[in-house]
Amino acid sequence: MYTSRRNLPPSMISTSKITDSIISHGCFLDKCRVEHSVVGIRSRIGSNVHLKDTVMLGADFYETDMERCDQLAEGKVPIGIGENTSIQNCIIDKNARIGKNVTIANAEGVQESDRASEGFHIRSGITVVLKNSVIADGLVI
Repeated sequence: MYTSRRNLPPSMISTSKITDSIISHGCFLDKCRVEHSVVGIRSRIGSNVHLKDTVMLGADFYETDMERCDQLAEGKVPIGIGENTSIQNCIIDKNARIGKNVTIANAEGVQESDRASEGFHIRSGITVVLKNSVIADGLVI
């Protein structure tokens, strides 16, 4: 059995509700709700986010608070999930940037869709957010 040693801090979870889920090391969860999901290493989940039946693979690196502030000031999306976002039945690959007020629910029940230019695919009704992709603020999938 091979493992890799990680010197990461424990996850910081404030005022969040976590039900039947796994949260990895070094995550930041702020006033969110996580149900039946797996949250990967170094993940950042903003306030008023609802994650349900989702696998989030996390990030390969941290962004400092200064880098996050600079990106927000420039209108860019920092790594993680922005506030007031709802995500269901989704796989989120590493280093994904999901903006504020985004809804990923596949409400129309699409089974197959190739939308790599927009940062995601839909396979068997499950939305897959691609590695290093950016989902803009306010997008509804």
